[in-house]
Amino acid sequence: MRIMTCFDIAMIYEAFVAPKERPNSRLEIKRALLAFDKIYLPDPGDRDLFPPQAFMMAIGMPPIMGINTGPVRPLGKTRDYDNTFDKLISEIDIARRQGLIEVVSSYDRSTSDKATIGAVLLGNYPLNPQFMLGAYRNICREDDMLKLAIAGDNELLGLPDDEIRSMEVDHCRADGGINADPALPPLEGNLSRKELRIPLSNIARARLGSVIKTIGFCVSKKMIPCFGDASYCAIANKIAHRANDVIDRVAATDPFWASRAEVLRVAHEEYIDEEILDRMSVDDVLKLRTSAWGQQANAREEMLRSIAQLSKEVIDKERLREAARDRISSYRKIADDLERERSSLKLKIKCDVGMAVGGIPGGIVLSQLQTAIGAATTLLAGCVYTLSKIKEYAPVIQRLKAAEAEFKDDAAFGLHNFYARIDQFTKA
Repeated sequence: MRIMTCFDIAMIYEAFVAPKERPNSRLEIKRALLAFDKIYLPDPGDRDLFPPQAFMMAIGMPPIMGINTGPVRPLGKTRDYDNTFDKLISEIDIARRQGLIEVVSSYDRSTSDKATIGAVLLGNYPLNPQFMLGAYRNICREDDMLKLAIAGDNELLGLPDDEIRSMEVDHCRADGGINADPALPPLEGNLSRKELRIPLSNIARARLGSVIKTIGFCVSKKMIPCFGDASYCAIANKIAHRANDVIDRVAATDPFWASRAEVLRVAHEEYIDEEILDRMSVDDVLKLRTSAWGQQANAREEMLRSIAQLSKEVIDKERLREAARDRISSYRKIADDLERERSSLKLKIKCDVGMAVGGIPGGIVLSQLQTAIGAATTLLAGCVYTLSKIKEYAPVIQRLKAAEAEFKDDAAFGLHNFYARIDQFTKA
């Protein structure tokens, strides 16, 4: 049994594990090691939406002066974040030494330490600050998105007031009034702890901004975004649903999007026994990265890629589903080999066309949803545009086409939720 390294595998994607207020857990890292070639973790200091010295440029000023005027919209931290992160890095050291895990920052943060005249130094930040600011402010005006960002997070909502306040970052430049655009509104409606309306609003906004940045960063680096927390994954899925709604609407006026609006989805889910994985060492997990795993992962991504391409070429819905199931059937034979090899983890792989397939009660699912639109298009359609506010579709269609043409990432986008339980899918 040969152990695969990141240099042995041609098609398995690299993944970026999204930041949150708490460091990623060792269990979450082990799950990712079972699914991806290489894993990137966010640097503890990389929290802001974009480099703060680019804020004036983001609001439309000429890019001739860079001045750090304060935080744009950073994601907060728990009080013990840095110490816990250092402990995590120590625990996964064997995977880091093998080149399977790397800590990265979205930009060189030293560029924020000094003012510049004649240019704005972005420190290799790969995204457009003006786009990021617009997407963030648009989606943060949707009260349902703010509520979604913290809904059901019993761990957060069960904390004492001072702990919650310590996790917020207030007085952020991206939240205030900008020219004629008013300041972002707080959470609306009744709250059981009214005195925390502003702190919870800030936490919700920070989570929305973090998900937007994570998706955008992954688009630019050709990585898969992994959201290891139910709240963050819910945001990402909602952005994808919002994007689908926009695509459905523009398809009515532009044949280019007709096949994309068929809502064809391939649900690929891998169920494992969480308790067994939790007891395993990182070294033991690495031993499961065998040639059978490499073959299954390559076959999985080739299947998803080919079906995404088919959705652009085959107009008839039934023919498309039949062709997709033929490809799934071929993939299934390779997936069976991995199920047998990982029987100690009680691995079960399910794949089908349509809604997410239900499965094994109590298990943990590694899920990938494949759509016919890419991450760049999803980010644009899901964040910048709100369906009820679109007045003319011609400029929307033009920008969406430009996004697909520029990034060419339509086959590689999956949302991986390592904490989703089966009942979240079967009740959907």
